[in-house]
Amino acid sequence: MKATGWLKGLQVTADGAGIVSHAGVGLLRALADNLGLTAELSQALASRRLLVHDRGRVLADLACAIADGAEVISDFRVLGDQEELFGRVASVPTAWRTLDEIAAGGERALGKITAAVNAARRRAWAGIAARHGALPGIRVADKVLGGVTCIRLDASVVTCHSDKEGAEPDFKGFGLHPLLAYCDNTGEPLAGMLRPGSAGSNTTADHLAVLDAAIAALPPGFRRQLMVTCDGAGASHALIARLDKLAGRRGYQLTYSVGWELGSRERAAIAAVPAGAWQIAVDARGEVRERRADDACGDLQCGHRGCWIEEAHVAELTSLLREGPHGDQLAGWPATMRVFARRERPHPGAQLSLFETADGWRYSLWVTNRPAATRGWLGQNAYLDAAHRVHARVEDAIRTGKDCGIGKYPSTALGMNKAWQAAALTAATLLAWLRLLALDGPLAKAEPKTVRYRILHAGGRLVRSGRRRYLKIAATWPWAAAITAAWNRVSALAQAP
Repeated sequence: MKATGWLKGLQVTADGAGIVSHAGVGLLRALADNLGLTAELSQALASRRLLVHDRGRVLADLACAIADGAEVISDFRVLGDQEELFGRVASVPTAWRTLDEIAAGGERALGKITAAVNAARRRAWAGIAARHGALPGIRVADKVLGGVTCIRLDASVVTCHSDKEGAEPDFKGFGLHPLLAYCDNTGEPLAGMLRPGSAGSNTTADHLAVLDAAIAALPPGFRRQLMVTCDGAGASHALIARLDKLAGRRGYQLTYSVGWELGSRERAAIAAVPAGAWQIAVDARGEVRERRADDACGDLQCGHRGCWIEEAHVAELTSLLREGPHGDQLAGWPATMRVFARRERPHPGAQLSLFETADGWRYSLWVTNRPAATRGWLGQNAYLDAAHRVHARVEDAIRTGKDCGIGKYPSTALGMNKAWQAAALTAATLLAWLRLLALDGPLAKAEPKTVRYRILHAGGRLVRSGRRRYLKIAATWPWAAAITAAWNRVSALAQAP
């Protein structure tokens, strides 16, 4: 068989009719319309001027284009070039003007956009709960914590390769430093703040503002039982004080898990922990963190204690810090706050402090207000540790978010880039809703790149019969059935008034 046989007899012509590319973007556009997002944005960006293109429609379409892979504003043409399917779509200059008008409106305009997305979120989450029976739970090792809404806070550096307003030197180079909040249950962004590159990782005012915005973004019925997590870089006294205050509200429950610094008092407490007080940690499968010893026997399934080395342990330091020989060293911190330490064998090349080098363990600390009397698996130290370690999932959310608009900011003006970020976060939100409301199996957990290839970028043929239009996806496309099933589910959503 010739390797170039596929070319034999192939001719290319430009006389096709009804051919549509990026047909799957129609799913996102229909989802935005049926959930009322487009209408809410239209009301939020309403103008007294007579406009050819509704600004809410333009922003919703821009979010769809970003979800489809747009990296610059000119990529907005992906919808405009498919007029036969999408109808008359705004031009690229109109998209520019829309972002410019949002930038001119400042925080007030951005607040209106946020309120519009939050209103659509109420309908989306109601549909998600109706389809799945409840909002997806929080995965903690081999367990699932249900009935709790989890907010994860984290900042990330976005490198800029040209001069942009607010782009400044930072610990990773030169760029901007957005602070974001994601919902772990659905994987969608709840709030974001675009900050200069030199903004601190633990700037208290920024974290409090994003935390408040994230809680406000949740539908009211999902605010009563919350979990909030943050790494050590974002921890501060004021943040923990605010979380403690929120946890004390009557009728509400809030559990936090926040990274903690390894200081001199913590090192002294760790040195005082009895050897028997260290409890073995569990991995992502809920199994103990162990590895085979170098001199282990040949049976890989053996139960010889000497053939296995425990890799990680957890211990509580609260009593040692509050009731130790130096008195209460946590005075001024909430009384409900508990301090934990995790130690693990360092991987090759790990950078250790002098304290860690001395005893051969790498330490990480965190604090939580989870009561010591908590029953069941969630009260065990190993799972308290696992519940904090899964905060790392926010890194995946930010990574995929950077593939969905927040990895590249198109303008030199900070206001325009803030408007772009609002559209980008809306795009990531639409993708999360699409996965949970309309997709099944692996597609329901797929990252943007996979969803684009299998669903959004699929081609089709648009035909008319009577007064109806039919978008026909190639029967040989492996995910054609998934596209048609998703379309039926989106079409079945009760349209917002």
